[in-house]
Amino acid sequence: MTSDDPHPSRIVGGGINTGEFEQPVVVTQMLGIDNSDPVREDALRARFLSFDPLFDAASTLVAHQLVLRGRAAPADAPPELRQMEEDMLLTGLYSLTQDGLTDTLPLLVQISTGVLFSDIPQQINQRQLIWCAAIDNEHHMARALALQDAGLTFCPTLSRDSAIVQDSASAWRYLACHADDTPPAGAARLVVEGVPDARTQSRWPANAWFKGNFFSGDTQPAETSHEQAMQLDLLAIALRQSVDTLIQFFRLNPDMTPRLLAIANSQVGGLSRPAESAAHALVMLGPQRASRVAALLALTGAHPSETARHYAVTALTRALFMGKITRLGTPAEDAAAAFEIGLLSAVPHALSVPVETLIRKLGLSATRARALSAHPSPEGTLLQLTHACENNDVDTLAAHAHKLEIPLHQISVAYLDALIAASALDAALH
Repeated sequence: MTSDDPHPSRIVGGGINTGEFEQPVVVTQMLGIDNSDPVREDALRARFLSFDPLFDAASTLVAHQLVLRGRAAPADAPPELRQMEEDMLLTGLYSLTQDGLTDTLPLLVQISTGVLFSDIPQQINQRQLIWCAAIDNEHHMARALALQDAGLTFCPTLSRDSAIVQDSASAWRYLACHADDTPPAGAARLVVEGVPDARTQSRWPANAWFKGNFFSGDTQPAETSHEQAMQLDLLAIALRQSVDTLIQFFRLNPDMTPRLLAIANSQVGGLSRPAESAAHALVMLGPQRASRVAALLALTGAHPSETARHYAVTALTRALFMGKITRLGTPAEDAAAAFEIGLLSAVPHALSVPVETLIRKLGLSATRARALSAHPSPEGTLLQLTHACENNDVDTLAAHAHKLEIPLHQISVAYLDALIAASALDAALH
C-alpha cells in the first residue's frame, strides 16, 4: 500500500506491507527468505543449535556457549534424555568443526563426565573451543589436566566437597563459578553465571566473563503454560522459517486460524482482498508480511485477553517506531533488526519467558541479544528511547534526541505515527 504523497507524514495502513523504498516514512522490511531448496546441513544446525552470549564487565561480547534451542533437560531428567541431548549437541559441534569455526570468539561447550573420559574432545578439538566439565574428584581432575597438557582448554566447575580439587584452581586458565560463590583467588579467568544486577557483578574481578540474564532486570516471569509454549514455538517459526513451515503449523493447530485471518484481513495485514484460509492468507501475504503477522499472533494466542492485546499493540508500536527512527539517521544500521527488537521486547512479559530463554529459543544474533538484555548498544539506545516515549519522559527524550541529533518533534511525530498504525491491530484482536 502506498500513498500518492511522495513525502507522507502518516503511515499508510498498518505498515506491515510497507516496502523499504515504497514508503520512506516507516521501515517494516521483513526478515525471511524463501527456502524451498533442499535443507542444507547448516540450516539443520540452525534449527536445533543456538549460541548463548557471554559478556565482560564492560558489556562487550567476548564468547559464546553452544547450547540446544529450547529448555535443557533438568538435572533429574531420565539419563537417556540427558544423553540424547548431549549427543545432539556434540553432533552439531562436530558438524560445525567440519565446516571450520569461522568465529574468532571462544566457544564454550559443556560435556559430561562420560565424554570427558572419551576420545571425543581430542578428536574434534579446535583452538576456539573451551570445554566445560564438572570436576568432582581427583580422577576427573587428573583426566582434565592430562587433556589440558595435550593442548585442550578447560573451564571446570570445581567441587566444593573435595579440598584437593579446590586446591587445583591455580592450574586452570578458566574457572566456572556461580554468582553466589565467593570469587576464588588466582590468575584464572572466571566465567560467572547467575549475576542479576550490577551490584552483584561488582564483586567479581574486572576480567571475569558473565553469562545468563545479566542486567536483564529483576522481573521473574511465571511458569510458562502449554499455550504460551506453543505461542513461543510459533514465534520461532514465524521469524526463522519458511512460509511452507508456517502453513504446516496452522494445519496442525487449526484453532489459531481464525485469529490469523482476523489479523491478515485487517489494515495490519494490508491484503488487497480477504483471505479464506490460513494457507491462502500466508501465500497472499508473502514471506515478509506472513512472518510478521504470524509473530503478532504468537504474542496474543487464539483467544487474546485484554492484557495480551495490550502487549501485542505495544510490541507493534515499538517495532514501527524503532524501524522509522533507524531510517532517520541513528547509529543502528539495520532497520529490520530494529523492528524485530521492538517486536521482541514485549515477549518476556507477554509469554512469561526469561530474556535468556527467548534469546536461546530464537537463536538471536548478538545485536538483538545485547539490546534485549539491556547491554549498551545502538539498538539498545533506541529501545530506551521507545520506553521514554511510552512513559512521556521528557528529560530522557530530550537527552536521546540531542545524542542522536534528531529533532525532538520528529521523534514525537514518528511515535504518534506508530501509535496510529498499531491501533488497527487492537480492532483485529477483539
